[in-house]
Amino acid sequence: MQVAVVLLAGLSLALYLFKRRSGRIDGAAPVALFAGLAVVTALSSVWSISPDETIEETARTFTYLAVFAMAVMAAHVRPRAAPAVAIGVLLAGVAICGWALITRIFPATLAENVLGARLGEPFGYWNALGGVAVTALPAALWLGSRRTGRGVATALAYPATGILVLTLLLTQSRGGLAAAVAVAVLWLAIVPLRLRSVLVLALPALAVAPLASWALSKTAFTETLQPLAARETVAGDFGLMVLALCTGLTITGLVVQALRSRRAPSLPERRRAGLGLAGLACLCALVALGAVALSDRGLLGTISDTFSNLTSEETSTPRGAARLGSVSSSRAAYWRQAWEVFEEEPVIGRGANSFGIARLPYRREGRPADQAHGYLVQTLADLGLLGGAIVLALLAAWLAAAGRATGVLARRRARAPESTERGALVALALCATGFGAQSAVDWTWFVPGPTVIALVAAGFVAGRGVPPTVGARARAPATRPARAIGLRALAAGAVLATACLCAWAVWQPERAARASERASELLNEGDTAGAFRQARHARDIDPYSSEPLYAQAAAYAGQGKLGLAYRTYEIAILEHPRDPDAWLRLASFELDLDLPERALATLDGALLVDPQSLRIPLLRTAAQTATAAPPPVPPPEAG
Repeated sequence: MQVAVVLLAGLSLALYLFKRRSGRIDGAAPVALFAGLAVVTALSSVWSISPDETIEETARTFTYLAVFAMAVMAAHVRPRAAPAVAIGVLLAGVAICGWALITRIFPATLAENVLGARLGEPFGYWNALGGVAVTALPAALWLGSRRTGRGVATALAYPATGILVLTLLLTQSRGGLAAAVAVAVLWLAIVPLRLRSVLVLALPALAVAPLASWALSKTAFTETLQPLAARETVAGDFGLMVLALCTGLTITGLVVQALRSRRAPSLPERRRAGLGLAGLACLCALVALGAVALSDRGLLGTISDTFSNLTSEETSTPRGAARLGSVSSSRAAYWRQAWEVFEEEPVIGRGANSFGIARLPYRREGRPADQAHGYLVQTLADLGLLGGAIVLALLAAWLAAAGRATGVLARRRARAPESTERGALVALALCATGFGAQSAVDWTWFVPGPTVIALVAAGFVAGRGVPPTVGARARAPATRPARAIGLRALAAGAVLATACLCAWAVWQPERAARASERASELLNEGDTAGAFRQARHARDIDPYSSEPLYAQAAAYAGQGKLGLAYRTYEIAILEHPRDPDAWLRLASFELDLDLPERALATLDGALLVDPQSLRIPLLRTAAQTATAAPPPVPPPEAG
């Protein structure tokens, strides 16, 4: 899929560069900075402590760049297509969230092997699913509050919002919930269709609340490792309630549209309703503040206790509905580890996506984690100040482009009038904003599903440019000089060649992984010679990965060449000294060779790179037992 996306982007951009007329290229700065981030990610493989992970991250980053650049190009080709893009984002989000809910309705068919309690399919990660819901929510608010368009489509925004909100609550993603609240507040602050938007948001939220409360009171949605029978017990009731929710919200949306089409509220009525809602919001805030102030800990004590739970590495997080109101998590530990990794090499970092290995000497428990649960802190750990500066520059360039496209940065007199198109642009900008806010406290960036949806929205907004103001004259299309055709053809050819090169680079790790898997299959079949050839082939394709070395060592051992196998494991340690798996494989091989003293020395090295490993004590116990065992008694001589 990554190869197809990169090639499609290269072909599309090449055709666009060849055919476009001269003029300003909106979104060029964000695209250039994104390309710079991809280049730095690729270059970090030179100094990375986990080069195979860096190569994989490079492929992912170039794929993201391709998606973002295609979205920018689409805004140039179809600048009025913001409503269609917003509907596409919403359809993608509802389809994914709807599938996640269906897996809990038919667990025996669609989620038999799912052991987690929190809703996370199809990604297997609840925060990624919550990221999809957050990304699609502004598009639902736009669809339900727009003034023009088909009434049935507008009414469907109500069940769509209900699906997104229910999914977000059942993922129990607190970062996603906070990001959803933030984008909803920004939408109400930017778009003047506040009363319509409040209805689209409040009515589905009120309908979802009892269903979410019921679900979060069941062990099937709160306790892990639940048997299939326990999940099937509540599946039927859950499915009926979801069906009733969607049906009721659809009817609600149709009724609201019918009432709105018959009589629109007057300006004084809208003002009174707006003041009433503002007063209600202030009253709720005052009640909550008073309740906190009158509690046992008081206002300052509650703030201090909340901050302590947020930054503590020892506090545990409750399950179920209580989790949504808790601030304690393991992120404080991950962020501390990311900072300590950053201090190792603050300028260039330890290599893209190397945090999972770089953190091992700094963790205080055996909990596994490959990401720092925060995009910026992991970028500092992986790419240092160099990567952090590029990311911040990219963010600033995109915010400036989004401000121009949505008219937020323009003066009120020069701003384009409120329209369906501007509302869609604001929604798309908030789609990307919500995703970015959640990625600041989760590792959603490393899951392609929600990231691609957000990049489509962000790229289209960046490439949209400044909308025409009231009374502005349309510019005549610029002519294309004949002398520029050659330069355009050269630029298009360079883009296409670069895309082909990137696609080839993306494919190489996959080729090597397939060859390594084939080597293991041949080794299991007893074909050690074929396994060795496949392992060498994988090594030639991807010399950065350690898997071909392991396959090659296993092939040597299968052929009885134990010295060469031993040397191959040593080479794996020399090339990947911070990877504890390389040390543990050598130690296991030394135990197989009945060399427990060497295995203990190797395990001492493994302990330096991963002091909290759960596997090292097991191998150490086995090695110590073998060392203390008496030597075997030789059999008596014949005769």
